[in-house]
Amino acid sequence: WSIEIVGRPANFVDVYSPEDLYPETLWQEAATYFASLSDSSMVLPGGRYSCAQVLVQRGLPFLAGLSLGQVCHIVQLAISQKKILGYLNGTVVPYVRSQSMVKEKHAEFQQPCIGTGRTKGSMVTWEMLRECLQKLLSEARSGGQPVPLSNMKRLFRSKFHAELSETSLGYAKVSELLQDPRVSDLCDVKLQGHG
Repeated sequence: WSIEIVGRPANFVDVYSPEDLYPETLWQEAATYFASLSDSSMVLPGGRYSCAQVLVQRGLPFLAGLSLGQVCHIVQLAISQKKILGYLNGTVVPYVRSQSMVKEKHAEFQQPCIGTGRTKGSMVTWEMLRECLQKLLSEARSGGQPVPLSNMKRLFRSKFHAELSETSLGYAKVSELLQDPRVSDLCDVKLQGHG
C-alpha cells in the first residue's frame, strides 16, 4: 500500500515495468562500463535499490540527470531483459560473471545446474513434471491458495523425492519452464505482488 497527495499526479517510476524508456546509447555505455570493471569494483549490492544507490554514487556519465527511481528501473531492466547484469551469491555482478549466465549455458545443453549439494532424488522429466504439477495444483486448489514459484523446487524434493532442474529441461528459469506448451494447459504463472 502507499498514499499519495490528493490533487497531485503520481510521478513515481514503476521499477517493475518491462517497458524500456531509455535510449540505446545508455545501454551501450552501461554494457561497456560493466564489461570493463575490475574484480574489486564489479560486485554490487544485491537489491535493486542498494545497487542503484552505489551506481549513482559512482557518478557514471550514462546515468547523469536520472532519478534514483529511474536508476532502479535501469538495474531491473539490465538484469531481467538486457543481460548486462545478473546475480551471483546474492550480489549483482556483470552478466558474464553471473549465475544467470551459467544457468543459460546449462539450459542450452539441457544439463542440470549442479552445485547446490541438494541433489538426492531423480531428475524430473517432462512426464514427471506434468504428473507432479497436477498433484501440487490439485492440493493448492483445495486449499484455495496459489503455489509460490519460490517453493516449487522444495515441494518437488519433499513431496516427490525428485529434483526439479529447469536447466535439464532446457530453461534458465522455473517461471519460463512452467510456461512451456507442454505444461501451460495445467497452470498460469502470474506475478502476485511486488517485493
